[in-house]
Amino acid sequence: MLPQDPLGGTGGTGGTGGTDGSVEPESQYVFVVYNRGSGAIHHIHQVVNLPGAEVRDREQMEQTALSYVSPQVREREAADLAVLSVPHRQMERGKFYRVDHERQVLSAVERQR
Repeated sequence: MLPQDPLGGTGGTGGTGGTDGSVEPESQYVFVVYNRGSGAIHHIHQVVNLPGAEVRDREQMEQTALSYVSPQVREREAADLAVLSVPHRQMERGKFYRVDHERQVLSAVERQR
C-alpha cells in the first residue's frame, strides 16, 4: 500500500514504469453496488489512478459507482442499494458473486440460468 493512498487501495510500484514502457498505477479501487436484501450485484466500478492523478475521496468514488446503476434499478431499489469496497484482486474473471451484507464480503456463487 502506498503511504499517500488515503483509502487503503492497492498501490502499484509507486508509479514507476514497467520494463515494456508501461506506467504502473498509483492506486486501484473496486466498488460493488448491490442490493442489501438479496446481495445481487448491479454494478462493479473500478478506479485506476495513474501517477499524477487526483485521487478522489471514498465518498466521491462511491457516489460515482452509484451513478452508473441503471435509472430503473435506482428508482426501484434506491433504499436497498449499498456500496462495498473490495480489494481489486479479490474478484476473479469468469466467476459470479453476491454480497453478504451482514459480513460485508463477496461470496462466489453458481451462475443462475
